[in-house]
Amino acid sequence: MEAIYASARVTTVANIRRHYKLSRGFALKVIPGQTVHPTDTLAVALVALDHRILNLADALGVSPQRVEACLVKREGDPVEQGDVLATRRILLGLRRRRVLSPIDGRVIRIENGQMLLEGPRTRIEVQATVPGKVVDLEAGEFVLIETTGATIQVAWGHGSLAWGTLKVMDTMPSTSTDPSRFNIDHRGAIVAIGSPLTAEFLRNAMDIRVKGLIASSMHASLLPSLVEVDFPIALTQGFGLFPMSERILSLLNTYNGREVALDMGVPGDWRERRPEIIIPLASQAQQKAVPESSRSEIRIAMGQKVRVLQPPHLGEIGTVVDLPQTPQRLESGLWAHGVKVEMPSGEVLFVPFANLEYLG
Repeated sequence: MEAIYASARVTTVANIRRHYKLSRGFALKVIPGQTVHPTDTLAVALVALDHRILNLADALGVSPQRVEACLVKREGDPVEQGDVLATRRILLGLRRRRVLSPIDGRVIRIENGQMLLEGPRTRIEVQATVPGKVVDLEAGEFVLIETTGATIQVAWGHGSLAWGTLKVMDTMPSTSTDPSRFNIDHRGAIVAIGSPLTAEFLRNAMDIRVKGLIASSMHASLLPSLVEVDFPIALTQGFGLFPMSERILSLLNTYNGREVALDMGVPGDWRERRPEIIIPLASQAQQKAVPESSRSEIRIAMGQKVRVLQPPHLGEIGTVVDLPQTPQRLESGLWAHGVKVEMPSGEVLFVPFANLEYLG
């Protein structure tokens, strides 16, 4: 028995392809060959998020066939909340029974004594999440974007999407975080530190108005504070107090000052694609890139060797002995997918995928 899961990975050069599915009614805003950046609009649609079905026959006390004679509003008519939709005289014409609109919008359909109302339409945009070129598209179906870049699939992400200049504060990983290092250069930037995120550092980042944060880890007690945060946060190592991987911090420092994308808005099933940091490398497009499909999945099977990346077993190599199909509760109180690993001591422990290194 074996399972396939997306695992946190670092790829220095990769062909990145993003497929954006569209629904009927979306109008394309890009053309083939067009260069786009993260947050650029690919397609738009006006969508009503509120619909109401009103039973006019019951409300007026008439048969469905008699509703037509009582109508004040008809199909296609705009309505405002409180408008009379239909009315009927009762008690020898001395009183009226009326049906009022519960929302602003318009009448969509009237059938079998019932009326369907559509609320105000909202503009919905499909935005690019990577910088690149539109290589294929079809109206009402999809847009395909391709680029070359370095990618870092992180352990956990909060928020959605940000695109900005990378500002790295640290050159070496650490478990000690200095919250007083912000200056005006960090305003509007994506800031990275090689140490855990703390409450004070987070407050200072909000005050200076950064576009995004990359940190090694954070304590789960900070989760309620993120409700007030309006920018994405990426944790490369996960929850706890862990220093950043030297490889990840070195890669971030290599591209310090370059524009990067933080894409934390992942699909419903996190195994399809992890939250990630994308560093476009247009000048390196001529290099041989690793096809993304070859790195996005890691095959983990019973008996495989893995290295644990979390204390107190940091760096130890164990053997996969079980593949739970459901998330498991961690000591931090969070739930995560992972595997059970037998350590050299004979101890069997559950390790989240974010804290594993696959050894083949």
